[in-house]
Amino acid sequence: MKKIKLLIASALVCLAIPQYSLAQNSVFDRLKQKVKDRANQKVDESMDKGLDKAEETAEGEVKKGTGKSKGSAESKSTASENTASQSYASRDAKSFSRYDFVPGEQIVYAEDFSQDVIGEFPLKWITNNRGEVVTLNGQTGKWLRMFHTSHFVSPPMKNLSENYTVEFDMVLTFPNDGSVYPELRFKLFNSPKDDANGKKYLQNFDSKGDVVIVFSPGEEGGSSIRLESNRDGRNEFVNDQKGLKKLDSYYGRPFHVAIWVQKQRLRMWIEGEKVYDIPQVVPSDIPFNRMDMEVTSGIQEDNQIGLYLSNIKFAIGSPDMRNKLINEGKFVTNGILFDVNSDKIKPESYGVLKELGTVLKENPTVKVKVIGHTDSDGDEAKNMDLSKRRAAAVKKALSTDFGIDASRLETDGKGETQPIDANTTAEGKAKNRRVEFIKL
Repeated sequence: MKKIKLLIASALVCLAIPQYSLAQNSVFDRLKQKVKDRANQKVDESMDKGLDKAEETAEGEVKKGTGKSKGSAESKSTASENTASQSYASRDAKSFSRYDFVPGEQIVYAEDFSQDVIGEFPLKWITNNRGEVVTLNGQTGKWLRMFHTSHFVSPPMKNLSENYTVEFDMVLTFPNDGSVYPELRFKLFNSPKDDANGKKYLQNFDSKGDVVIVFSPGEEGGSSIRLESNRDGRNEFVNDQKGLKKLDSYYGRPFHVAIWVQKQRLRMWIEGEKVYDIPQVVPSDIPFNRMDMEVTSGIQEDNQIGLYLSNIKFAIGSPDMRNKLINEGKFVTNGILFDVNSDKIKPESYGVLKELGTVLKENPTVKVKVIGHTDSDGDEAKNMDLSKRRAAAVKKALSTDFGIDASRLETDGKGETQPIDANTTAEGKAKNRRVEFIKL
């Protein structure tokens, strides 16, 4: 009888072991999930510090936030997007006081994704993964949202000459949780004529030659940047990683990147601060005609970060303001920029205004009429008024900031009535949004 009881007890114990193991595994699974949930909650709390009261629209527009995230950058997020709310008007123009960038004379490619559908990938671009066009609360226009482990490649453009400029705006938002963020690799490269759709490039990302600028975002001044160039798969130039301490202070708001190439020389500015001026870096005799923005892999979920790109502009040639204005009697520029539907001059216009101020100071007897022009978006009468106000704003800036006697400057505006290109493309609209200076 004792043997029977012992066998029964042993059997019960054996039956209980797997049951206990299963229960233990269940506890571990729940504990693991709890840890994950708390980690996510910490991230959410960090991001929520910069959120206003939210209202999500049917178009997927994002929730609006009140507080400030790390780096005093206002931010917003939802499950699908992070956004920025600080406008260009609130940017510190003093940071551009030493800005000597002057955009190229002739626009050969421009992209603001205005023709693309919200939530869709831009029609003219290609990718090996995914991206989507979005709007950002507090910002005008549309932006390309870029996701992890993806390449975002522009359509081919006119071959860039020995003298050209590149500009674009980015918004970066991160959870500030101490994790490593994805890198952004901006590349100018040569795309052969037989690869117009970019399929060959997306197979191995090789090109005859390229220049690559690598942004490595970090926290607490820990960001860095690196520059390299390659020819036929071999490094032609590589520099060491250098600190980019200010980058994290721009998180959550747009910042402007400008690049100026003159033969092998490359200069680069971020928010008016010169980051590079290297005399021999660009491969000679290789005409670039395409750009690629790569986002490397990251450990964050898609809803934890936001990487956005817009307002891309390529222009060739260096404007000779002195000769155009003084000798030819007319200078036209697309380099004086304004907030949308506003006469507020953007700080990145400083380089052009400074150069104009110098020319006018060197020719004190010259009088000039400043004429504003717009594209055809919006109401015609409002565009006419806007162009006049923008011309007046340029006059005020030249007088107040650069010491030009206001009596030497007259103003006028033509609105959308004198286009120099079609208003059906981003390039055409960018050319039509211009300021003319006519020698009187």
